[in-house]
Amino acid sequence: MDYKNAYETLQIKIQKLEKEIKVHKIAAKELEESERTYRHIFEYSPVMAYRSDYNGFILDVNRAGVDILGYKNRSDMIGLDAPRFLYTDPTDRNRFQKNVDKTGFVRDFETQFRRKNGSIIDVQLTATAHRNKKGIIDGYEGFILDITNRKQVQKELLESEEKYRTVAENSLAAIFIHQKKRFCYANHRLAEMLGYDSPEEIVGKPFWMIVHPEDRSLVKERGLRREKTDFFPDQYPFRVIKKDGSLIWVEMRAAHATYLGQPAVIGNFIDITQSKLAEEEIRRLPQKLIEAGEKERKRIAADIHDEFGQSLTTLHFDLEALQRYLPSDLKEEKKKCNSLITKVEKLADVVRKTTSYLRPDLLDHLGLIPALQWYIKEFHERQPGIKIEFAARGFKKRLNTEIETVLYRICQECLANVKKHAQASLVNVMLTYSYPLVIFIIKDNGIGYQQSVGGLPKNTKSRGIGLLSMRERVTFLRGNIDITSALRKGTTIRIELPLT
Repeated sequence: MDYKNAYETLQIKIQKLEKEIKVHKIAAKELEESERTYRHIFEYSPVMAYRSDYNGFILDVNRAGVDILGYKNRSDMIGLDAPRFLYTDPTDRNRFQKNVDKTGFVRDFETQFRRKNGSIIDVQLTATAHRNKKGIIDGYEGFILDITNRKQVQKELLESEEKYRTVAENSLAAIFIHQKKRFCYANHRLAEMLGYDSPEEIVGKPFWMIVHPEDRSLVKERGLRREKTDFFPDQYPFRVIKKDGSLIWVEMRAAHATYLGQPAVIGNFIDITQSKLAEEEIRRLPQKLIEAGEKERKRIAADIHDEFGQSLTTLHFDLEALQRYLPSDLKEEKKKCNSLITKVEKLADVVRKTTSYLRPDLLDHLGLIPALQWYIKEFHERQPGIKIEFAARGFKKRLNTEIETVLYRICQECLANVKKHAQASLVNVMLTYSYPLVIFIIKDNGIGYQQSVGGLPKNTKSRGIGLLSMRERVTFLRGNIDITSALRKGTTIRIELPLT
């Protein structure tokens, strides 16, 4: 027998065995470390960790699970029949088991558990199937998260959302949200207001599509101001375009907000078309009265001219004929006739001036500038102490009748005020055609007055009725009037009227 070879073979086997033992020790140590780590994670996990057999009996549970379910010790839960004592709805346990058996795991499975004291909590299960050596499922292990607070918050959020949705959908105001210049929400009232069948037709469309082109600059300017600072007024009117192309007036109130994590604008519309029409009608009423007054003036002037003028002309001819037929020796009678003829001529001149004041023929036939030149000349003849300098620039054609009438009456009113109140010695009147405006300026060197709101006189009984009348006329033509006055510094009135 070769003892030497046998010894060497034995030594190799011993070394191999020692190596295997060493490997097993390392593996055992790693397994122990892994077991310790697993147990540590299992025990100190903030969520419930558990193991159960196939029928749902609890095999192991951590401290978090004991606390969540209201038990005192882990031993109280070991062997607990979960389908019977934990699940409030046993069919949920059947669904859970069916899902795990089919795929090997289940994630975020929601159900309700009954705690030891009978109270109900919402839970979320994440679990995997445990298989034996033959590959057959013999149990389950996983985590259970208490989501009662989250579910309550979700419920309150849904109730709140439902409440606000109910308010929004049944609001008399049209409510909208637009983000990146496009509608991302519209209620039924907005769809109805704009003539659409449903809000879905509006969502996704550009916000500016509904704003009248002439009002877009106004809305953009106020939107930019709202971005930078608190904006006043926070509501304002403008025109919007309906689906069929017709227009309505709305009053918008809007504010910046966050919608789905992104900046947005939330606002509402109120249809003010009827009130705007009523407002326009009220605004037009003074002008209708003014127009009626002008027509009446023209009618009276024509009646005076036709009736009185014709009668005075006939009387003048008759007196001249009578004077010719009187014998030459009736000198006193001839003298009396001559005196009567002179009085008739003066009366005719008064009638002519009266009709011209009511409605000058020059204004109708030749236009504003000749009419003003005539009126200023007549005024200066009656008030020789007041010098009037008149200038007209840029006129190549007549203005429309409405503007000419307004400017003529304003000039009349201004000169009447100068005569009554200003104590002025010099008045400058300037008329300028500067497309798209006609500008009228009248300035005196009189005593002036203290101004109140809107440039009207302060502390006077009349409250500047003439100035109010001027303002009404200018406002109707969508013009601007600026009145500037101060004590001992005279008065300046500047009026700008659009030509279109």
